[in-house]
Amino acid sequence: MPDLRVGVLGTLEVHVDGHPRVVPPGRQRAVLTCLLARAGQPVSAEALIDAAWGTDRPQNPPKALRTVLSRLRAVLGQDAITLGPAGYQLRVDALDCDEFEALLDRSRSAPPHQARELLEQGLALWRGPAYGEYADASFATSRAQSLEQARMDAIEEHAAALLQTGEPSATVPDLQDLLAEQPFRERAVELLVTALYHAGRQTEALERLRTFRAQLRSELGLDPSPALTALESRILGHALAPVRAAEPALPEWLDTSTAFIGREDELADVLAAVSTSRVTVVTGPGGVGKSRLAAEALGGLHQSLGLPVAVVELAPVVPGRVTLTLMDLLGLRPTGAGAGTPETDVDGASDARPRAGADSAVGDLVEYLGAVPHLLMLDNCEHVLNELTPVVSEIASRCRDVRVLATSRRRLGVASEQVLPLAPLGTPDATESLGRQGSAGSVRLFGDRVRRLRPAFALTADNLPEVAELCRRCEGLPLALELAASRTARSGVGEVLRRLPTDAVGETGGLWSVVAWSDGLLAPDQQRLLDCLTVFADDFTAPDVANVVSRLPGWTGDPAPALAELVESSLVVPRDATGEPRYGLLEMVRAFAARRLQESGRAEEVGAAHGAWVRELVTGIRQDWTRLDGAVVGARLSAASSEVTGALRRALEAGQLVLAADISHAVARCLHWTPGLELRDLMIEVGERCAQTPGPEVAGGVAAAAFGHAERGDPARARALATAALDMSRESDAAAMAHLALAVAAMYAGELADSARWFRGLAADPALLGEANTSLALIACYCDDLVGAREHAQIALAAGSTGSDASHAFARYAAGEVAARTDPTTGVQLLTAAAAEADRVGAEQVSRVARVALFALLVRAGRDEEAAALGLRVCADLRRLGAWTQSWTLVRMLAELVAEAGRWSDAAFLLGAAAGAAGAPPPVGQDIQRYAELQATLSAHLGTRVVEQILALAAATPRAQVLSRAERLLAELSTARPASASQ
Repeated sequence: MPDLRVGVLGTLEVHVDGHPRVVPPGRQRAVLTCLLARAGQPVSAEALIDAAWGTDRPQNPPKALRTVLSRLRAVLGQDAITLGPAGYQLRVDALDCDEFEALLDRSRSAPPHQARELLEQGLALWRGPAYGEYADASFATSRAQSLEQARMDAIEEHAAALLQTGEPSATVPDLQDLLAEQPFRERAVELLVTALYHAGRQTEALERLRTFRAQLRSELGLDPSPALTALESRILGHALAPVRAAEPALPEWLDTSTAFIGREDELADVLAAVSTSRVTVVTGPGGVGKSRLAAEALGGLHQSLGLPVAVVELAPVVPGRVTLTLMDLLGLRPTGAGAGTPETDVDGASDARPRAGADSAVGDLVEYLGAVPHLLMLDNCEHVLNELTPVVSEIASRCRDVRVLATSRRRLGVASEQVLPLAPLGTPDATESLGRQGSAGSVRLFGDRVRRLRPAFALTADNLPEVAELCRRCEGLPLALELAASRTARSGVGEVLRRLPTDAVGETGGLWSVVAWSDGLLAPDQQRLLDCLTVFADDFTAPDVANVVSRLPGWTGDPAPALAELVESSLVVPRDATGEPRYGLLEMVRAFAARRLQESGRAEEVGAAHGAWVRELVTGIRQDWTRLDGAVVGARLSAASSEVTGALRRALEAGQLVLAADISHAVARCLHWTPGLELRDLMIEVGERCAQTPGPEVAGGVAAAAFGHAERGDPARARALATAALDMSRESDAAAMAHLALAVAAMYAGELADSARWFRGLAADPALLGEANTSLALIACYCDDLVGAREHAQIALAAGSTGSDASHAFARYAAGEVAARTDPTTGVQLLTAAAAEADRVGAEQVSRVARVALFALLVRAGRDEEAAALGLRVCADLRRLGAWTQSWTLVRMLAELVAEAGRWSDAAFLLGAAAGAAGAPPPVGQDIQRYAELQATLSAHLGTRVVEQILALAAATPRAQVLSRAERLLAELSTARPASASQ
């Protein structure tokens, strides 16, 4: 099959087997361009005919098209264009636009020097406008514009990389050329001004900012972005951090001379996270390679951030000395009353004096870092979290330019931290080919480390099975693999493999052998209990342990003494907790005991006992869901979610479908509690498996999966499973869940009449009376049946005493939506109460939709200051949650608010940003007409050309900056006095 390579970043270029081929201009080139614009996707014959002839069609278009395609195949190769059920498809081996986009994507996670090289390679591929003479053709316009946008992004990214590598002057010409084409690209302006400043042209930098502000105001009626405003302030205050051209020396820390293998993606994640987050924490078990990953990232982070690096090794630091250790490293000493070493503070002092010293030390540390920002690398934090967390929180909140990178077995607990869990290296799958097993990260690391000690060692077909098994037994932990490699260099793979269960594998000091030795000192019942504890997915209490082991065959007596001995032996670790004491297992202890449990043949019975306990636990929570305080039962279910996840996974593996169905159904009936993605997908898998072996005892699990599919946006599959659940159900509980799934699926599919029919059926169930009428109220409201909507809303609210607190918050939300149509004041009251109650009980989705609805109501009621104040809070919450669907809805409604204030340009920017954003929901119902009228109003005030320019600016603005603009507008509007007040 010929090798076909095509260039579209300019005039069309075609190479077949390395030789250039000429595609004649006209219809052949138009059809080929149409296929290329949708490369990898089938294109209908009709679309190709339109591309070739437009409205001037031949007498027999299909026949004429076949002639054009035949001639194209003669140039490209007979197999280059294939016909399938969905249309014609081009098989192309390489496209220059794909290569460009791949280079651009790689550059975004690369260190600055490497990013600059990647971007230069990518930009060199451009020879002219994408798709050449067809750039403006209807079949290529969208793709051409997307590529052109990416080209301009690449120019900006290249300029940023040049700045970060100390070459500000080199960035100026390209940015000036870009701004000559697109004068309102704010990031290009920000980069150009920064480059001019660092090139010693400060006056020119300020003049460029002032010229841009005047041009933006006069032509588009907009103010500069918050980022540009802040940049001008820093230039005026001479507070712009200098660019460092030279590679600064990093502090000596870990030996990184050995090859860094299998962590390329994780390294990119760290670089990206630290660049955008003030606190980043790499978490994971001991020996997984957290410190090495952080050490590898320091060079790139130092280059990209331009900050001095301070590495703080906390492993030897005793509690009480964390702050002073940080200050010692930075060359600081605390000042003020009570300051001194912990020893002198505590000796004979009152309780207040050490606290005063600590507060003073933290204040000095924060003051210094605010003036001299650093990248703080905090290694091995887990044993000093109580002292470290408040310090890092203070630094993060008060030192905007400081970055903290930490490694810890547990997250710090700082509100703003970005947590990056680090898993072990990938281990080979025994069912795959030897070639694929040899490519696993753990195998590659092991082979490299053995070769460093025994250069003649090589992975071969003969030893690879043993190496793969060794890597699996080491569970992909880099430190375990390195220790095993050192033994292998002396003894050989086979010998290490035979001795591995009792050899010194694990953490520094031979933790595995220490675990084995400690375990050997236990009595048989204590060893058996240790094995059983491995079924807990999370920390556990003594009553939890008693509940599980009491269900095991042959277990008698209270396990509390055995548990106490395990704690005394340091094999079970007490956890910091308020209330009832909780315990956990170290990772290597868990691995040791879990392996023995598996080998004993008792794993299934212990798993079944744990599953039975979880079933009892969630059944009790479900029974309490409508009887007890929603905040209490919601917290109980959230706390149990990891055990539920573990029990479901284990039940599926063991084929215990009735147990899994019971657990899944009980969780699903806790309405408005949102499971995590992993648990939700497991619940769906339970239902899918149960549907393959139908029966009344698993009907609830099938119905729960149907509901999960409906919530996930797959109404077709939801209907299929719900119907199957109804067919196999013999009791009303599972049937009700199936009916609920059918109702929700129909609503999400826009089939409101069907949805209303199902909800009316559910209203006959007293337990679901409130839920059903809440949804019926919303459906009636959507259909403009306000009389019916009010009736259903009243019933839903009255049913609050028999439903859960979360359901009552949902009912208040619906009642607010209904009331707002005719009585905005009552609507505001109900929506406010709904949001507050949803917050209290943790019904997050209800809280979000209620506040977005309340914002819309306030905007349309003319209560601008209240709307703006609420919008600021909602904006912050949506940004924190990454809820971009609701964010774009808010941005669109904010356009209404700023238009009411006569800020036409700002309104056009917000509407344009929402219209062009991926994932933004389109307007529905009355909003379609409302926003069409607003668009017409903006065009009338600003003119069509200005609106188009503003839309182009909005489309090129990153979504985070759109939200920043929105927040600034909301802040301005929330402090403005209404017009009536000034009269």
